[in-house]
This record gives sequence, structure tokens and C-alpha cells, in this order.
Amino acid sequence: MNAKKITCTLTAASLLLPAVALSGCGNKEEIRLRVYSWEEYIDEGGEGSYVYDVLEEENAPALIDDFESWYEQTYGTPIRVEYSTFGTNEDMYNQLKLGDTYDLVCPSDYMIMKLAAENMLEPLSDGFFDAENELNYYINNVSPYIRSIFDNGKMTADGGEHSWSEYAAGYMWGTTGLIYNPEAVSDEALAQGWGIMLDPAFRKKVTTKDNVRDSYFVGLAIYYKEELLRLKSEYDADALSTEEYNRQITLLMNDTDEKTVAEVQNILLQMKENIYGFETDTGKSDMVKGNIFLNFAWSGDAVYALDLAEEEDTYLNYYIPEECANLFFDGWAMPKGANKQAAEAFINFLSMPANAVRNSYFIGYTSVIAGEEMLSYAEETYGAEEDSKTAEWYDLSYFFGEEAGLYVEEEQLNRQLYAQYPPEEAIRRCAVMDYYGENEARVNELWTKVKGASLDGWAIAVICIGVAGIAAFVVFVKLGGKIDFFRRKPKKGYERIKQEPLS
Repeated sequence: MNAKKITCTLTAASLLLPAVALSGCGNKEEIRLRVYSWEEYIDEGGEGSYVYDVLEEENAPALIDDFESWYEQTYGTPIRVEYSTFGTNEDMYNQLKLGDTYDLVCPSDYMIMKLAAENMLEPLSDGFFDAENELNYYINNVSPYIRSIFDNGKMTADGGEHSWSEYAAGYMWGTTGLIYNPEAVSDEALAQGWGIMLDPAFRKKVTTKDNVRDSYFVGLAIYYKEELLRLKSEYDADALSTEEYNRQITLLMNDTDEKTVAEVQNILLQMKENIYGFETDTGKSDMVKGNIFLNFAWSGDAVYALDLAEEEDTYLNYYIPEECANLFFDGWAMPKGANKQAAEAFINFLSMPANAVRNSYFIGYTSVIAGEEMLSYAEETYGAEEDSKTAEWYDLSYFFGEEAGLYVEEEQLNRQLYAQYPPEEAIRRCAVMDYYGENEARVNELWTKVKGASLDGWAIAVICIGVAGIAAFVVFVKLGGKIDFFRRKPKKGYERIKQEPLS
């Protein structure tokens, strides 16, 4: 759990269930809502939760328990949430393809597009977007910036082109960038942008992500650096509108034609020789330990790493390169056959600003929800002291609405606040990674070649031993031997104690 500089931003009263009229449904048969999401991606209550840590309530409930109480109070029908988790988008996709059924899943941007393209999602109901309905907390509190992204993003679904917002509601969002140690990385070196991954001055002192999409994005940014900077220059000179600028960088950062993939593969092979390694979760601790000076990071992980480093009196920064960066989001979507009413109620409950604060605190990532409580949370977490003589205004109107912002000390201009809520000028050069469609196999093949290239002596020895072992096994079986293999099942996630096992 992140160590946070925070005081109480919400009163206990603001976390009480809203006073709403019961629907008078009268149906007491319990509803079962099956939710499939990321591990540790919702406030689980107890120690480490906002209610426990900040409001100092020992019996801090899990948000799911609060939802069940709220739903029955609001709609007059009891509900039981069966909440299970996955580790990767691909794990979730495979479970759906194997026939597991859920009412609500929480994929990342490209996976939402993939599920939609394969006609696996239900559209959100028209009533979900009715701002006059006081129970529609999502549409009434989602950031205007995030709503614009979802409304303008296009994808294929049910045989036609649709906006993202027709099939998904946002949950958490962020950017990718570089965590760096300012004592080891100068501003001049940082100005190389993503190209710093190839700089021999930082050989074995930088890491990138151990997955094809994030590393491919970095390779594309290096490959298209001059073009990306040219577009930025034209935009800064008012020769391009914001919409056209973002459209063009998004096209470049989703280029998967054969020639581009080949060029990016060469870049990634060069990068592989220079980096400390590919990683998924160890980069944060490697930065704190000083094993590396730069780490490709998701913004939520960056906040965690910066907090962790502070505990060791090390001060790290976060940087979004001038060329571009990835804008990512995780969102709620309903698989075919979902209980849409209950699923949409769950989304709306999580979209109450007070509940969004609880989730943001527990998860460490940034909620798509704006609202007064969220802005107060940001101010109490990162704002300067009232009597500060050096505080600067940090404009957040693009996310929270007109004239929104807070006064912060200069250090936050490239630290945790910058990671959680980048300034608008940085956000403009961020692009969403699309679903690659028919070219997905081409990019995956690139990754296989990059990860499998340049085997060293130890790796070759291990392979030889493995081949010898297989040969011995074959002989053993032919001679009548028998071996029982116990396969470790992939971690599907926890299930709450009171729920029955998923069938």
C-alpha cells in the first residue's frame, strides 16, 4: 500500500449510504452479480483502506459489502457479489472463451476493443446515460476529459462502428513514462526521450516492460521520433488543431505494417542489449535500491515507487517524454448475457466520488471520476501548505472542470501529482494503443524473436539439459515407467469467503 501524505479529506458522514427512495420492487429473491477484475483493484476494507487509515475506523468495510447493502436499500432486492480476479487481460479473455460467464469485467483499453470486435459485449443501456437520474453517478461524475475520450474513440462492435462509451465505462486511467533518479540522470540526458533506452551511458541502468504492447510502443516512439517532434512543433505553432495532432500521433503509435514492425524489431533488439532487463513488477524496487536509474513505468506504479523511495530518503521523478506517451485506461464492460441492471448499478456505485476516493487510495491509480471529493483528495494529498510563499498554481481544469486546480510546491511539478494528473500540455501528446486486429500475430511474432534472440551460454546449456531430460523421459516411459505431474493452476484470483465457488 502506498505511503501517502494525506489528512482527512472526507468526513465519515460523506461515506454513509445516500438517502434514496426504495423502488418498492418487493422481489426478495437474491440476485447474483458475477464480477471479474484485476487483483487488488477495489477497496477491500480493513487496514490499508481509506476508512481505516484516514478516517480511523477499525471496522472498515469492503466496498463490495457496502455495495450489497446499498443495492438492497435502493432497489429492494438482496444481491450477492461473486468477485474473482485475473492477472492479465489475456487470462481474462481466455476464461471468457472457455465459457466462464460474468456480468461485468474490467479489461484494459485494447482488450475492450478486441472483445467488442468479436461481438462478446453487451452495450450499456440508454438509461445509463440519463443525467437526470440521480442514481446515475457515472455519467454525472466522470471527468469531462475521460468522457470525451470515450465518446470520440471508435471501435467495431456488432457489425458496425461505435464509440467506446457505448460499450464501456471508465474505471482507472493513467499514462506511461519514465521514473528516473535526478541525481544520476541530467535534464540533457532526459531530453533524449524514449531514445535514452539506447544510450550506452545508461547501459544496464534502464528497464522496460516485459510485454509486447508496451515495449512495441517504446520502439515505435524511437522509430518515429523525428515525425512525432515535427507534429508537436506544428501543434505548438497552431498549425494543427488538438484533435488533428492527437489523431496523427495515434496513427503513428499504432502502426503495425510489415516494414514498421521489422524496423521496430531491430530497435528492440538493440534496446535489449542496453537495458538491465525486461520486468513487470521489479522495476520499482530496483529503482529504490539503485540497481537502475531509469524505469519505464505505468503512472500508478510510478506513484508507488516515488512514495517507497521517499521512505528511504531517495527522491525520484516521473517524466512523460516530449515525443509522446501512452494513455491507458481500464474500464467496465458487460459480456453477452449479463445482468445489465445489476452490472450498471455496480458501476454507478463505484462512481460515487466518495467511493472513487476510497478506490484511488487503496489501488494507487487514478480514478476517471472527478467531483468535489476527488479534487479535495488531490489537494490534501499533494497541495502546498496554506502559508506557503513558493507555491505554484497547478491547472486541472481539463480533468475536473472549469477553473479547477490546486497550489503545489515546485517539487510536485515532476513527481507524484505529475504522475497522477499530468498537466494538459503533456496529456495532449498521449495516444491510446488500439487493438491490432489482423496484425496482432505479426507484432506477437516480433516479440517472440526479441525475447528469444541472443541466447547466452548458460541458456544454451539449460536447453541442452532439457532436451537430454526429455530423451531420458521418453526412454523411461517406453520401459514402463509412470510419472504423475501436478500442474500448478494459474492464479485466477481470490473469492470472498462468503461466496460459493464459481462453477
